[in-house]
Amino acid sequence: MSKHSIEVGRELAYMLQPGSDMLLHDQVSGSPVGQQLLALRSEWPQHDRKVKWVTLRDANDRLWIYLIGRDQILDGNASVATLYMFKDLSDYYYEEKGEILWLVLMSLFFICCGAGVGYYLAGRSIKPIREMFKRQREFVADASHELRTPLTVMGIAAEGMEGDTDSNFSEFTVDTLKTMRIEIKRMNNLVAALLSLARNDAGAGDLKLEQVNFNVLFEQTLGTLSMLAEQKGLKLEQRLAQERLIIWGDRMRLEQLLTILVDNAIKYSARGTVTVSALRQNRQLVIKVEDEGIGIDTQDIERIFERFYRVDKARTRAEGGFGLGLPIAKLIVEQHQGTIEVESKKNGGSSFIVKLPLTVQY
Repeated sequence: MSKHSIEVGRELAYMLQPGSDMLLHDQVSGSPVGQQLLALRSEWPQHDRKVKWVTLRDANDRLWIYLIGRDQILDGNASVATLYMFKDLSDYYYEEKGEILWLVLMSLFFICCGAGVGYYLAGRSIKPIREMFKRQREFVADASHELRTPLTVMGIAAEGMEGDTDSNFSEFTVDTLKTMRIEIKRMNNLVAALLSLARNDAGAGDLKLEQVNFNVLFEQTLGTLSMLAEQKGLKLEQRLAQERLIIWGDRMRLEQLLTILVDNAIKYSARGTVTVSALRQNRQLVIKVEDEGIGIDTQDIERIFERFYRVDKARTRAEGGFGLGLPIAKLIVEQHQGTIEVESKKNGGSSFIVKLPLTVQY
């Protein structure tokens, strides 16, 4: 070992008389961290031909890593000294640490570059899809708007022909006109629903906000819908709060919301009672629509607010449903900063609960 290596503590030797602690040679005490190494004597190898790692820090907080080995110095077959050899590996550690840091920095650089390139490429690949959805929304809105006028004209024409008592129409023609009028009404409902959703998707579904007396709206809407319930032999029970319920919202949208929920309850009920209530709970208007109909399976509850999803496809098709009522209802509720929930079980009826914030109580 060179003198310089010993002075800087890079390589050291420490010899004891065999079987005792009598010191024969000491290069450790004068090294930069000699006293600390001696203080760690218990961590040195306790058996011959063994090595151990020791780490420590000097006064400048520099890390020192020593590999310590132990063996016997022999004179023939007799041991004349127990030798401890110290090898400083700190430089290797700092070199490896620097290389690791460099690799980490390079990895981060390439990750950032990859993410940037990926974001750019993803943006370019998604752009046609965005344009496609935009054109699809525009087509639905434009088509729905353009279909309203001819459907209205066709409906008026069919009603006019049915009311023409001077013409001697055959029974087949009368039945055909009736069917046409029903289908035209269904198409009008579908076009109106599609137009409403398309306008909202395009960001044009703004509300016409005003203070709405929900008591009046409730009575007027339920008065109209009661005839639908009577036609199916159902009882429509109303529970309205005695106090005035004033809500800040869009009158037409709120009427549409109530109509959708009650019409849906009537549509899915073959008998029994449909109960509609509007009550005040703290600062909320709670609308509850309960029926004794076919109910909803658990797996269907999670999907009933999806567009065009129908629980009983055969029934809703016969009744004139398109699977757009509940999605529109949820949209109206969310536009009014409210929530909508459903409680139901198969063949056990359903309950839709809507909660909307009230503004003023008179």
